Amino acid sequence: MRTTTFPLLIPLLACAGGLYSQNLSVVEGTVCDPSGRAVRGARVVCAGRETASGMDGKFRFEGLSECRAEVGAAGFDTQSVELRAGAAARIDLVIAGVTDRVVVSATRTVTTADEAGVAATVVTRSEIERREFPMFHELLRTVPSLGVVQTGRQGGLTAMFTRGAQRTGTLLLLDGMPLNDPGGEVNLGQLQSAAIERIEVVRGAESALFGSEAAAGVVQMFTRRGDAEQRVPHGWLSVERGNFSTDRWTANLAGGSGARLDYSLTAERLRTSGEFPNDGFRSVAGTGSVGYRLSSNSELFGVFRGHDSSMGVPGQVAYGLTDPNARETMRDNALSLRLENQRGRYLERISFGYHRNRDIYYDPLTDGPFDVALLVRDLPGPVRRVERLAILNPKALPATLPAGERIIQQNWLLWPLDEPYLSDTSRKRFGYQGSLAHRGGTAVFGCDYERQEGEVSKHDAGRHRNGLFLHEQYAVGGRVFLAGGLRWEHSTVFGNKLAPRGAVSVLVAGERGAHSSTLLRVSAGRGITEPSLIQNFSRESYFTGNPDLRPEKTSSYEAGLVEEWFGRRLRTEVAAFHNSFRDLISFVSVPPPVFGTWRNIDSSRARGVEFSTRARLNSVASVSASYTRLWTRIIHSNSPASLFTGIGQELSKRPPHSGAIALSLAPRKWSFEAGAVLVSERQDTDFFGINRNSAYQNVYGALTLNFWPHVKPFVRADNALNARYEEVLGYSALSRAVRAGVRMEW
Repeated sequence: MRTTTFPLLIPLLACAGGLYSQNLSVVEGTVCDPSGRAVRGARVVCAGRETASGMDGKFRFEGLSECRAEVGAAGFDTQSVELRAGAAARIDLVIAGVTDRVVVSATRTVTTADEAGVAATVVTRSEIERREFPMFHELLRTVPSLGVVQTGRQGGLTAMFTRGAQRTGTLLLLDGMPLNDPGGEVNLGQLQSAAIERIEVVRGAESALFGSEAAAGVVQMFTRRGDAEQRVPHGWLSVERGNFSTDRWTANLAGGSGARLDYSLTAERLRTSGEFPNDGFRSVAGTGSVGYRLSSNSELFGVFRGHDSSMGVPGQVAYGLTDPNARETMRDNALSLRLENQRGRYLERISFGYHRNRDIYYDPLTDGPFDVALLVRDLPGPVRRVERLAILNPKALPATLPAGERIIQQNWLLWPLDEPYLSDTSRKRFGYQGSLAHRGGTAVFGCDYERQEGEVSKHDAGRHRNGLFLHEQYAVGGRVFLAGGLRWEHSTVFGNKLAPRGAVSVLVAGERGAHSSTLLRVSAGRGITEPSLIQNFSRESYFTGNPDLRPEKTSSYEAGLVEEWFGRRLRTEVAAFHNSFRDLISFVSVPPPVFGTWRNIDSSRARGVEFSTRARLNSVASVSASYTRLWTRIIHSNSPASLFTGIGQELSKRPPHSGAIALSLAPRKWSFEAGAVLVSERQDTDFFGINRNSAYQNVYGALTLNFWPHVKPFVRADNALNARYEEVLGYSALSRAVRAGVRMEW
């Protein structure tokens, strides 16, 4: 009789396979996680000898009859077990704590954030599922010190600002492959989340490992994989609908074959008419991951992700400046391939990546004229600040105004583009990395080569970049953790640069009563951000590129304190940081006939304190919160008296106060996730002489029912309180959006 439960036993049987080996002169075993899956790279110390588990979780010591072994891996508690020859052991590791987060992006190898000496946040698959797969950037809004700013609504240009840095200072990776345009620009607004297994966010300069564009931090997406042991494919199909004529479907098929091949295929489609005229957005995305285990020590893994989108660009609709003709289309493709081979404690990786982004914006017609009237107030202070109080009817202006208030009234035409604006950039990347686990730590070293290309001023432009890096992580006595590295970066444009980073973490106190641990960390690093292709190579009649530009520089310093309580059920973390930004690239006017170019002129700084906490209340409930206090200031500017970028002004779109709170409930029959994102008044820019943008809050929630084994109805609400606000001045955010649907799993 055939049973559908048999495939579920295969992963457990595979992990237990080591129990049948019989060799009286060999001590061996298999390391597994709590689900029964093999753990690769676990550290095993036996009779003074050390090795690491292979791709299949197995380890082996020859010439031993018995020993007491210490077995551990990043994110798991170290276990002490008795091993004997002739009886292959299975070691089931236990997760080290609900708040321990394993990260790869901090050191390019598996470790914990505490041992790496970094401030890091991990968004897990379970968190993504409880929120019912929102857009990718929505998952980042709760990360402390990571500002996410969307221009408008669905699909609108979305940037991230890490600890006050430029929007080009954070590197976005897909399984190791950069998705930024050359120079650091990246639009998060098009990315969906159904194919993502987890997200890692590392805050602080990471150029020592990843080179330019990681000046202030790294955000990495890891793609969901299939199970090589599951021969019968499994997956899901989800369909949902909501207001603003929104419909969305996602589908996934995953599985494996012969304990060697695993695959996962995901398709996503989102369509909405939007809230305003010409506000529609359509996105189609597909992701495929395939892994093949060549042997017990070698594996080939590849990911392809592509998406195609089209959207209207109505403009500053809050001011009534609605453009019915402007549209934008984007096509983005990324490929990541890697070959890994593990020999004992040494893991080597050869990787290849490709990314291309093609973006076309066109606006063929003139629109207007539009009459705009704004009530504003000048705020007292050492620097000039102007806040908007109201948007007025130009035909019914008030006769008198209170002291300090005034009206800005302008007549606007929206001019067309003579021809579509094209942004077409690509990069090809090749790399080698070696990781050597040794007593007390891990050494990571390697090299990268990258070719960057694009169409600039109707001509092909390109440049080469390569780098060598070395990073060492070392533990002293189990209480002091040292981490540091250096990268040499060479570019055919800016020459040679060095990017160092170092960190020390000290376990100040261990478990005592309700208190579990106290860890203190300090770190310092330097980051660089290279110029964009346009800034280097453009040749237009009214501006020209500058091939002599230097990379922008970020100097970063941090001190943090991590406390854990009540058996590690509660974790609190506070960190103070100081970032200085020098050689910032600014557009400057020059004598005719060129009129303008770019130069390294501006400098600024950002100082802040970030606080985060996470508590597991019981087996089904958890709560998390974060708060960031940020001080920013422009130190030197090409326009020292400017209302927006003048000396003494705050950096644009970096709120002085921001925070988030979330509650998660996940009993067996249902799950619920609710939270709020809070952002204070902040510096901003527009064409009407206003440089302050009002505070806002966004409350969200998602409910999923698990009453039936294969059918899960759900409902999700964004901006549940229907707040009216603008993340960017003039660009109204989406009002309350509610969607409901059903996910069918098999």
